[in-house]
This record gives sequence, structure tokens and C-alpha cells, in this order.
Amino acid sequence: MAFDVEYFTLSGTDATNKYVNLQDGTPVSSMSVALDVIGGTAQAYTTDFVVSGIKVDWSGRGLDTTGTLLTGDMLRVIYDRS
Repeated sequence: MAFDVEYFTLSGTDATNKYVNLQDGTPVSSMSVALDVIGGTAQAYTTDFVVSGIKVDWSGRGLDTTGTLLTGDMLRVIYDRS
């Protein structure tokens, strides 16, 4: 099993939209996607974010309600797309 690791520096659009799209492919299982904020902590699937296809979305989730993610913040997303 090989994992993909993608890094995102949030643009103003990303921060406003409250999601990013994975570039390398679709995860085998959305529930096995790991996300952490660089300089912050690991986030919990369904509590802080969800994944649908290639979309990593935090709208209405923990990352949204705490106002954590702003323009310039960095995310690391780890997932299996085998």
C-alpha cells in the first residue's frame, strides 16, 4: 500500500469555499483520509472534515466553526489511492 501526501497552502478562495480538491486522485476510502494543519493538530474525519470524491470539505465542521483555517494556512492530506 502506498500513500499519497498532498500539501495545500490555502488561497483566499480555498478559505472562503471551505474545501480543497485533491490533485493526485480519489481516495480508496474517504474515511481513511488523514488531515492535519501544519503547525496545528491532526483532525478527525466527520467531526472536522469530510471527503467526497476528490473534495476535502470542512464547511460546517470543526475546522469551520472554530475559524481555524485562514488564507495562507497549510494543510497536509494523506490518503491511499491504490
